[in-house]
Amino acid sequence: MLRSLTVAAALTVAVAACSNSTSREPRPAASSTGFFANGDVRLSYQLDLPARSGRVPAVVFGHGSGQLDKTSCRFLAGGFQQRGFATLCFDKRGVGQSGGEYVNVGTADSERVFADLAGDIAAGVRFLRGHPQIEGSRIGLAGASQAGWIVPLAAAAARPAFMILLVGPTVSVGEEIFYSRLVEFNDAPLDEAYRQLPAFTGPLGFDPRPVLATLDVPGLWLLGAEDRSIPTPKTIAILDQLIAEGRPFARVVLPGVGHSLRMSAAWPE
Repeated sequence: MLRSLTVAAALTVAVAACSNSTSREPRPAASSTGFFANGDVRLSYQLDLPARSGRVPAVVFGHGSGQLDKTSCRFLAGGFQQRGFATLCFDKRGVGQSGGEYVNVGTADSERVFADLAGDIAAGVRFLRGHPQIEGSRIGLAGASQAGWIVPLAAAAARPAFMILLVGPTVSVGEEIFYSRLVEFNDAPLDEAYRQLPAFTGPLGFDPRPVLATLDVPGLWLLGAEDRSIPTPKTIAILDQLIAEGRPFARVVLPGVGHSLRMSAAWPE
């Protein structure tokens, strides 16, 4: 397993610090639903509060690709709730009870669509900062896959305490589409796809590197070495360059693991 140990350890401490509480008489855990707004778009949410008294830290979850509703973040939310975090999950715009339009993203519209989706996450942070039981300075972001593009955009706007990205790409949308077409739905050798990737000359669409290069929010990427959806070696190379330039990022690469981390034996770790 490859690690950026110093920053990863620091981020672990930061997340643990967010979860610390001196409460002696916890209130019962509670769940509520409702809507928060991003401009004219109303987004349907579920907010789960842990069994603690006083103000608690929280995590807002971004979505992967597809028509995902507020239940899609449960595989991540439970672990945070056990550690004393409130969790905010919401239906993606145009899905479930949320307003707005769902868009299947491509290179041509990725910059516009990702800006809208990042705005929705940032609106969730603003909503929590106005909640009487949430500690506004201790709100983090988390998400998987497509959220790897969207969460950093939201972080640039909302200034969260941290962000955690599972199999999140740091390459452009065009490069990810090119790579996944080569290997995602077949058994083609990954090394051959890695060799072909530098020859890609198509439209890039959204490229996260300019945002990441100026972002000072602590971030942790959890990646699978055998991912057939995003090119892990190039994602690592970009992250390592950003880390060398002073960005507070860390990455953990899990050997033998593909795009679905939670379906692997490494998930408990």
